[in-house]
Amino acid sequence: MNFRQLTGVKSILTFCTLALLFSGCASYHMRQGNRLFNLMAYNEAVKEYTKALDSKYKCEAQRNLANSYLKMNNVAKARQFYAEVIKDTAATNTDKQLYADLLMRSGQYTDAKQVLDKITSLDSKGKVMLASIDSIPSWQEDSANYRIERSNLNSGSESNFSPTFYKDGIMFVSDRGKLTARNCYDWTGRPFLDLYFSKIEGGGKSANPDKVSGDMNGKYHEGPVAINSKGDTMYITRNNYIKKKVGKSEQDVVNLKIYQLYKKDTTWTGLKELPFNSNNFSTGHPALTADGNTMYFASDRPGGQGGSDLYVSHKVNGVWSDPKNLGAPVNTAGNEVFPFVWKDSALYFSSDGNYGMGGLDVFKCALNGEQIGTPVNMAYPFNTSYDDFGIAVAANGKEGYLSSNRETSNTEVDQIYKFFFEELRFTLQGVTVNKKSQEPIEGVIVELKNDATGEVEKVVSKKDGTFNFKLNPHTNYTVIGHKEEYFTNSEAVTTVGKIKSENMYVKLKLEMEEIVIDKPIVLENIYYDFDKWNIRADAKPGLDKLVKIMSDNPAISIELGSHTDSRADDRYNDRLSQKRAESAVKYIVSHGISQSRIAAKGYGETQLVNRCKNGVRCSEAEHQANRRTEFKVVKIDNK
Repeated sequence: MNFRQLTGVKSILTFCTLALLFSGCASYHMRQGNRLFNLMAYNEAVKEYTKALDSKYKCEAQRNLANSYLKMNNVAKARQFYAEVIKDTAATNTDKQLYADLLMRSGQYTDAKQVLDKITSLDSKGKVMLASIDSIPSWQEDSANYRIERSNLNSGSESNFSPTFYKDGIMFVSDRGKLTARNCYDWTGRPFLDLYFSKIEGGGKSANPDKVSGDMNGKYHEGPVAINSKGDTMYITRNNYIKKKVGKSEQDVVNLKIYQLYKKDTTWTGLKELPFNSNNFSTGHPALTADGNTMYFASDRPGGQGGSDLYVSHKVNGVWSDPKNLGAPVNTAGNEVFPFVWKDSALYFSSDGNYGMGGLDVFKCALNGEQIGTPVNMAYPFNTSYDDFGIAVAANGKEGYLSSNRETSNTEVDQIYKFFFEELRFTLQGVTVNKKSQEPIEGVIVELKNDATGEVEKVVSKKDGTFNFKLNPHTNYTVIGHKEEYFTNSEAVTTVGKIKSENMYVKLKLEMEEIVIDKPIVLENIYYDFDKWNIRADAKPGLDKLVKIMSDNPAISIELGSHTDSRADDRYNDRLSQKRAESAVKYIVSHGISQSRIAAKGYGETQLVNRCKNGVRCSEAEHQANRRTEFKVVKIDNK
């Protein structure tokens, strides 16, 4: 049962069946079916359309049957008939796109993509569907961040959805009432929706639900609800029916409205509608901030961005303000419904118009006062190809409830599920190796530094060079390796953005390089323009590595040497190499390294690494080998 099914109840809802005194030709059954469909009596319309299947109206009857079942949220039946519709030469792009949507809602993503690819002109909804299919494989990765199990609030084949935390239990919506001629919803052939309450007992199990007493459960649909933190004020969604009077739109539809009730002793009473309701459109699914003065809700009122949108209203001096549309990217051309506010810091809602897995998906936005962040799909297993909606998260943020028809694909009955947020767990597994030989190094002191808090944890690498740490979720770390006579090295490690527990493996080539006094170490890719000594952009990464080495090893002092090839005057090369060395040192000092720890030395062409002396013909590659920048450790201050 979704928002579309709760948006209208027409006058025929006072009775359950129509007794037709005679049956006639196919055209008669089509006319009767259309009349019932327009009255939203879809359960009865199906019977009439079925009688017209073996006639010249076959294609039209199949399409109308599919649309009737879709209105009843029976995706399997709707898909079956639309599969026949699109075989007909008269099938439209709309028919094909609706069929693709039904395939998505059944988890048949490859088939849905094939159908969409054949449509020459997709509308905005179709384009979102096509783009969503490409993202679904990543969403389907089972996250260890939470687990979901069916709640014992459910019973039999009844619809149960939209749970709300209230005192020591759960209030929810259900059609588990007794089916009678006066208590039958022609849309589905099921009883009207009422509110029920179940106390949470030991072990998290729910007691047998009782129908909530008071003024809220009336003749037609009731729910969902929002209750303030004090537990004395309720805002309820219900059909436009109050004081035994039905309010209808200009189209003869009994729409949804939000009403307010107060708790008196043990009974909810004083039913009063809110000022932003209207007979001509639906307003429902209230959600409250902690102080009870801001309300988010769904409505299909004029001026929105699609089917139903989310709106916000503020209570000032006891009066609710004119609603404001939340706009994009929250609202889309589709339906945005069932909002929920958690601790004024997150807004949850469901949408079938945003990038999703099919049907309604649950989305989450950061909430900071009036600022609402970008919606994020909660992914699998929170979302499925079916309708997932009506979320309620407990105050501890570690558990809650969710509505879905995921396990009832044959009947499309909504059920309530309980979810538990699991603590993400990460293990960092690493190994320290000699940079030159790649052999493991034992006895390296490895530090894990929390970049945010500065906290440091230490271990020593084993004989095989291995080490490990436990990591927190959503955290940046620096891993640092120390060993005498080796350069200290470090690597960045993060769990930010990771949504499932895992073992992280890093071959921390803390590549422990031995420190040898006066041994030159070439800095790769340090290039200069001809006859220039300024630091080029492509030289900066190599110098940045040296900055990192100096930062990781504060006890060392170095000499930075610049070398040229033999092609130029010796004295000129001496001067040029000195200027280049000084330029490189200046760059390093500008990045926080003390001038006292680094000296510049220009060697010109005095230390060639090959045969390319003056007068010797060499290749460009051979000359390039001589044009290098090196550093060597000249001192270690072990104080």
